[in-house]
Amino acid sequence: MSSWHDPTHSGGSIFVNKQNLLFAMPLISVCSIYAYFKFVPLNIGLSLIGAGIVIYKTATGIKSHAVNKTEKKIANMDESFLEELAADELQKEKTDKKKEAKKKQKAGNKAKSRIAAEKKKANAKANKNGGGNRNEEEDDDDDTDVSAFVTRKSNKKRN
Repeated sequence: MSSWHDPTHSGGSIFVNKQNLLFAMPLISVCSIYAYFKFVPLNIGLSLIGAGIVIYKTATGIKSHAVNKTEKKIANMDESFLEELAADELQKEKTDKKKEAKKKQKAGNKAKSRIAAEKKKANAKANKNGGGNRNEEEDDDDDTDVSAFVTRKSNKKRN
């Protein structure tokens, strides 16, 4: 069996949905205008329409004036006022930059201390050997201790 249900139907009554309301809007507006002029006396009806127009114009004028006023304030602002408005964001950026600089400095200091420790070990090894043969050290550059740069991930025993 096929379904006769309208997918645009959002509940409520079967015949009242958005599509039907849009099609009926011209008829509803014509009937409303006719009833207004038929049952409301002309002198009261025209004055109500005029009052509605005046209220609408003043409301839109006030809104546009407020928008223009805020635009002028924004145009006349100096940088110090803008910094006050964005102070939180600027402060956060400054602290982030400081943190990054500290991290970079700390990493550089660690690397320098590791290199210094490696040099000390190499010097201690050279002194321990009593100076040794100088040609041997020049030929074999792989003897330096690189364990300062290697970290163990686990404590497993090796075979």
